[in-house]
Amino acid sequence: MNLSQRAPSMSRAQWRMLFAVWVTYGAFYACRVNIGPARTQIERSLAIDPLEMGLVLGALKVGYALGQLVNGQLAERFGPRRILLFGMLGSVTACLLFSQAAPMADALGPSLPLLASAVNRTVQFFSTRSPLTPIAALLVVLWFLNGYFQAGGWPPTVKIMASWFTPTQRGRMMGVVGTSYQLGSALTIIASGALVTAFADWRAAFVLPAAVLALAALHAAFKIRERPEPGEAPAIDESLPPATVERRPLLETLWITFANPRIWVLALALFGLDIVRYGFLDWAPGHLEALHGSGVFLAALKVAVFPLAGAVGALASGWITDRYFQSRRAPMIAASLFLVGLLTLTYERIAPLGAAPTIACLAAIGFFLYGAQILLVGTAAQDFARKRTTAAAAGFVDFMGYMGAFAGDMATGWFLKHRDFHAAIRFWAAAALVAAVLAATLWNARPRTNDDALAT
Repeated sequence: MNLSQRAPSMSRAQWRMLFAVWVTYGAFYACRVNIGPARTQIERSLAIDPLEMGLVLGALKVGYALGQLVNGQLAERFGPRRILLFGMLGSVTACLLFSQAAPMADALGPSLPLLASAVNRTVQFFSTRSPLTPIAALLVVLWFLNGYFQAGGWPPTVKIMASWFTPTQRGRMMGVVGTSYQLGSALTIIASGALVTAFADWRAAFVLPAAVLALAALHAAFKIRERPEPGEAPAIDESLPPATVERRPLLETLWITFANPRIWVLALALFGLDIVRYGFLDWAPGHLEALHGSGVFLAALKVAVFPLAGAVGALASGWITDRYFQSRRAPMIAASLFLVGLLTLTYERIAPLGAAPTIACLAAIGFFLYGAQILLVGTAAQDFARKRTTAAAAGFVDFMGYMGAFAGDMATGWFLKHRDFHAAIRFWAAAALVAAVLAATLWNARPRTNDDALAT
């Protein structure tokens, strides 16, 4: 296939499916980044220290990472729509339970210390800190479960997009999908900060987002279809035989994915990128609240510009790779991550100067970071997946990204307890620069023919 050819025009069915996927995946973030603005109140209300909070935040990343690895394979086996709805409803439940952690702890009674003991034995593999308090252990379990269910979103999304859009449409369309979770992140951060301020209760930041995700699940149940009917989307390659449905065994999809060296490069680069991404999403609201002496809501407004600018970056990066790089993603990824590293170091110097320069710096970081992120986890994962394993490939890449996010939360919590925020920021910057070098190793790599779209 000549990837430099002009992209076919979009059909009405494609536009409808793009909108349905956009709404569905964006809604996932209502129950994922809502914890950031509520973090400091949770710590004060439940007597949790920053390192314990780092473990709570990290639990979502571990659950999400494992869920990506599992759900990517399940989406190949059982179909993306089922896994998508399962993840949405599971996350709604976990988020509501998290908001009721204190009453749950009372209701568990003597069972709570047993749960805490089991959690602490697991935590010892990752941290040598003193044992978690029982309530912190319960939060770890609930946020871990939320992470697992959240992982039911991305692999099915990538699988569905691969079925509906050609390689020459892919960069731009995945850029559009990328704006869904960046706008979803920004709106959730703002809304969560407003809810915590208005109700003076951190639990408000969990109840309303759960209701939003539940409504989105109902919408998805009626609107999402796994593949187009004949004539609803442009043919991928007319020289190839008609599409057929094939569900591969789980071990086969795992082997095909793990044996793909380009997927490993994407995964390791995303490991570094997500250290930076969740550093800002999880920790920057509390940092700016303390640094600028502002309330929760104003701090949330400042951080919201980070994913908002990222939405523009996602659109721009996909269009640029399709228009100017013949669908090569690595040059854009490497350049963007290099700038993220430099701008993160700049943030360390600019943040103390006030709100305006801080917002400008966060916007620049978000623009380049999310531009690289959507290419790594969405577009390039489709480009390099082999033998109809796009969901599995996307799941594995995102698995590694969230393991990086977990490592970042653990390291940031340690730096805040034993050193300071400056050390954490430098750690984030180093992670971005290493990721840039990794991405550059794929500089001339081009997409494979989209055989996944021919047999999903």
